[in-house]
Amino acid sequence: MKLKLTNSFRGFTVIALILLFLSDSAKAQLTQYIKNDSTQARKDIVDVLFGNKRDSILQAPDYGDKNFFFSIMPLSGSSGQRGIGVSTINAAFCMGDPSDTRLSNVTFYPTTNFYSYIQFRALLNLWSSKNSWNFPGKMEFAHVAQENYGLGGNTPNDSLFTIEYRLRRVYVNFNKALGTNFFVGFGYNLDDFFEVADKSDSLYTTNFERYEYGTDEKTVSSGLSFNMLYDSRKNSINPLGGFYSNFQFRWNNPWIGSGYSWQSIYFDTRKYFTFDRARHRTLALWGLYWATFGEVPYLNLPGTALDYSNWTGRGYWKARYRGMQMLYAEAEYRFDFSTSGLWGGVLFANAQSYTEPDSKNFEYILPAVGTGLRLKFNKYSDSNLTFDVAVGKDSWNWYFSLNEVF
Repeated sequence: MKLKLTNSFRGFTVIALILLFLSDSAKAQLTQYIKNDSTQARKDIVDVLFGNKRDSILQAPDYGDKNFFFSIMPLSGSSGQRGIGVSTINAAFCMGDPSDTRLSNVTFYPTTNFYSYIQFRALLNLWSSKNSWNFPGKMEFAHVAQENYGLGGNTPNDSLFTIEYRLRRVYVNFNKALGTNFFVGFGYNLDDFFEVADKSDSLYTTNFERYEYGTDEKTVSSGLSFNMLYDSRKNSINPLGGFYSNFQFRWNNPWIGSGYSWQSIYFDTRKYFTFDRARHRTLALWGLYWATFGEVPYLNLPGTALDYSNWTGRGYWKARYRGMQMLYAEAEYRFDFSTSGLWGGVLFANAQSYTEPDSKNFEYILPAVGTGLRLKFNKYSDSNLTFDVAVGKDSWNWYFSLNEVF
């Protein structure tokens, strides 16, 4: 689908996203513990296997002294990646008094093709006592091969080339509460790509070889970040309501070890509307603007499923589209099939767009739609087993994982 998006329209779109989601941000919500909000289901997989369940769907669980909840699934993955997930592991825990401290969580994604490629990724979202500090982070160590098609939103399928590389990635952030649900902080971001090689059999020069920055055997991006965060969600694993908005400016410079001088803006905004307090009936909205400027290495450019959570663009292969700037939007409706909350489903639609290398404008919109099943894995942390199928332009993918996409 082609649509001429000028720079003015791009600015208007970003402003519209801000106004849309911030219109409700003034309604700051008091932090409540997960059991008073997000834990709705009275049955999960453990109950099915061992016959343990609560009497009422609205009855809060009796935690006692327990504040650690563990979920693990033996396999995960998607048709849009090489290899499968050996497992997906989520640990949810409270770092303070459960009555005034949000649930922290750490999720691990080890992946391999059982031959040559391996990837270990961990996402962290930690809350200190009384939510005075928030510590989001990401670690990734990988040896992978990534299929690419060049820059912009109109790259043909026959422009395919494959980049093989090893990666060491560490993102750490420290956000201090300055008010109810509002945080300001700083961070450090390291992307170390090495043993980078274009493995294409093409007799022609690929888009990767023609690109100016970060196409050598080794590329290091080392940068400091400034963060502003507003988060009124009570449980980030499976939000029933609330508002999330994260703005990050990243500055990479040789002074701090970066091979190139470049900057990025990452503006991620999400809003959740709940229509039923007894069962999951939630509309989730997601908007993302990701822009890079300067001498940006090729592998640091925005792209499909290359965002912080690696979940943008269901319906397309990872890195199918890439550009200097990215606009993304998604809507998902989540609902329970069963009154116990054991089974549920989702319907979703998304769209992505990238600036073209010549015009520097957004010219193409790439839509996708999909549906999925949910099986309650842990009723205390409200985590789900998820299976989704999505259809995009000339492509489709399936996804099997743990917890909601956003």
